[in-house]
Amino acid sequence: MDLLGIGLKFIREENGSLAPLIIGLFLIVSLTSISIIDFSSVILKQRILDQNNERALQRAAHEIDLGQYYLHGLDQYAASKGVGNREYRIPIDCKKAYQTYWEELFSSINTKEFESYSEVSSTHNQYQNGWRIEIFSCDGNTVSARVFQHTPLPFQLPIFGIYEAAIHASASAYSATN
Repeated sequence: MDLLGIGLKFIREENGSLAPLIIGLFLIVSLTSISIIDFSSVILKQRILDQNNERALQRAAHEIDLGQYYLHGLDQYAASKGVGNREYRIPIDCKKAYQTYWEELFSSINTKEFESYSEVSSTHNQYQNGWRIEIFSCDGNTVSARVFQHTPLPFQLPIFGIYEAAIHASASAYSATN
């Protein structure tokens, strides 16, 4: 009997166990589920960070520089839509805007609903509450900011060495009237 005949005989036999196949399938399904849950968690946390950053910037954009407002009036910019449509930007007090932005962002991060998202894994505590303001800029008419956050994953598998994700949120805002 040749080697090919032995191989075909082995394939045709129906004795053996399905346990290795079932265990392998279970491992594949489990790892896929864990990956999907971790990815979904990061996407949800990214959305929450974006919303908190935008809300804080909107509040900061409403800090009017009263001295500039009463001294020079409104800055006028041609709007990008339509001829003759004008947009007036209200001057922003940058110092107050930064303070308002920081307070609003800090209060939104320290609420009960956001508490689970601001935890830091015990192995990487280099950031307080897992987040920091990377950039805040204000030119008197527009405020913009970039926030960075380390966020732990729901399922941390030491095999892969991935315990947390780094997410960023950037936005800008201005106060305008027609």
